[in-house]
Amino acid sequence: MTTEAKSEANAATSRAEPTAAPKRSGFVAHVARWAGLSVVQFVLVEYIVSATWRGLYSYRNNYISELGIPFCGPAGDWPCSQLYVLLNASMALFGLAIAAVGGSWYIVRRIDGRAASFFVVAGAGAITAGVVNQGVNYPIHSFGATAFFIFGNFGLVIAGGHRSLRRSIRIVVTALGAVGLAGYFAYMGGHEFGLGIGSMERIATYSLLVGVVVLSVSQFNATRAPKTLDESA
Repeated sequence: MTTEAKSEANAATSRAEPTAAPKRSGFVAHVARWAGLSVVQFVLVEYIVSATWRGLYSYRNNYISELGIPFCGPAGDWPCSQLYVLLNASMALFGLAIAAVGGSWYIVRRIDGRAASFFVVAGAGAITAGVVNQGVNYPIHSFGATAFFIFGNFGLVIAGGHRSLRRSIRIVVTALGAVGLAGYFAYMGGHEFGLGIGSMERIATYSLLVGVVVLSVSQFNATRAPKTLDESA
């Protein structure tokens, strides 16, 4: 092979090699862009399952996990929903989304390693709580839910301090994480403040959910998939 031929071959290789990286980066960027917004599905599924609850389900006085219990009593007439599996699947998807946020956002440098680790642990906890409902094994379910509440809301507090965020977004996200933690510890301590135990649990859950959505919206353009060589040419 002549020197000119080698040069042309090397040039062709150098032009071809970068295309693999944008494909990988593009996939991660797409995950980072949409994973956080997908948590909204939990609110919709929770409403649907609670609407099919046999009897009167109360967001104020009933726990979220009660919607995921398949056992309706020995005679089948205790309060429960035949759509319980949807709530458990939704919780597991919620956890998967949080874990995806932690991993993908760290890769695209929108959160640091601490926040990413906390989100991944929180996601694993939610997946555990969804797969193992409290009717199957309450200690394991409770352990998963605890990891979700604590690590998820702590992750929000840490992520809220990232330098890429505007000051207003930092304040909102950090405040939501703090409110979620306060709601969880009040809920665990049996303090309802006249709101009901179900409301306290939802403060911890919805604060995390809203915080992740706010982060996702604020970083929507920043997590846009990178262009390939052909697109940027």
